Amino acid sequence: MTPRPLMIAMTTAMALGLAGCGLNTASPSKGPTVIARTMVIYTGQEIHKPGWPQYRPAFWSAPAGSTVQLTIISHDSGTAPLMMLQDDKVRGTIGDTEMIDGKAERSVNNQDIAHTFTIPAIGLNLPIPAAPAGHTVTVTAKIRMPQAGRYGWQCMAPCGTSPMGMGGPMVTPGYMQGTITVTPAS
Repeated sequence: MTPRPLMIAMTTAMALGLAGCGLNTASPSKGPTVIARTMVIYTGQEIHKPGWPQYRPAFWSAPAGSTVQLTIISHDSGTAPLMMLQDDKVRGTIGDTEMIDGKAERSVNNQDIAHTFTIPAIGLNLPIPAAPAGHTVTVTAKIRMPQAGRYGWQCMAPCGTSPMGMGGPMVTPGYMQGTITVTPAS
């Protein structure tokens, strides 16, 4: 027969051991995971392909339910006013705002827009203003990732080749369009 103090010690040790293995379900709840993602918009001259601006990376992933702190750094000082004026408004971000060089904004003047980062399937639109000549502009926004799946994004500003600006990089994956893969939450 095992003495009572030894039995208590063994039981306590087993319980602590199981808790260390992750079997303890009484853990404090955490908020949503925040994932940082950065994209850079390069001009066609910078990538040696005039008339072909490019977002890099054009393809990235994040877990479902996470919050992405998206930073877009644009080198492009050219403007490409939008054909659809509703795309000058910020939509689908936490708070329906974006930060432009540290200042909260809900829209960008149509005549100042160079690009957008738009994911129609989730109602996201980030208008990106033209950078001052010789400088960059930084746009940041918090985006809640939807359910797992693949979501196409597109620049809606006519910033490509062809008379209407909708050719070349606008229709070529990896330039002014790409895919966000939302992975199952872990």
